Amino acid sequence: MKLSNTEIKNILKNTKEGYKVLEYIEELKNKIASLEEHCEHNHHHENCDCECDHEEEEWQEIKTPYKNNLTVSDWEILLKEETVFDKDSLVIMKRMRHIAAPTNNAELADMFGFGAMYYKIEIEKLAKKIEQKLNISDLKEYSWSILFDGWEHCKTLERIFALRAELYEALGNVDLSNILLR
Repeated sequence: MKLSNTEIKNILKNTKEGYKVLEYIEELKNKIASLEEHCEHNHHHENCDCECDHEEEEWQEIKTPYKNNLTVSDWEILLKEETVFDKDSLVIMKRMRHIAAPTNNAELADMFGFGAMYYKIEIEKLAKKIEQKLNISDLKEYSWSILFDGWEHCKTLERIFALRAELYEALGNVDLSNILLR
């Protein structure tokens, strides 16, 4: 017995897991559409001076104007300042440390709930607070670079981020036992 796409969708809609599968399929469709939009990026590579090996799938570090000069002890002090790191910020930092690998907002959302936009907004708010506290200016769209190192995939343009090493270590040195991962 062969089912049509509509029949399959109707069957899947009736279960929680099936609904998740449909959402995932929709997400994949959106990613494919996004990749198709970025096909012109590959044409850009014919004449670009970036360090990508365009024959291989590679990640390239995102260059930002931020010069990392915060030490582990600087981060430890900042982490204890409630005007900078509120509970939501600490939860996100603990989740990033728990993952211990480069990730993105969508992966955080998949693992811990909330939407990818939640993580994007909260991280931007936190970065702006740190910028103000430390009188850092001119980062514009790179304010996230205070907290993270970032990489961009040469072909898909997907971005991933990892906690700066000093922040990662500082998070391990401060007591976050009252902060739950979920």
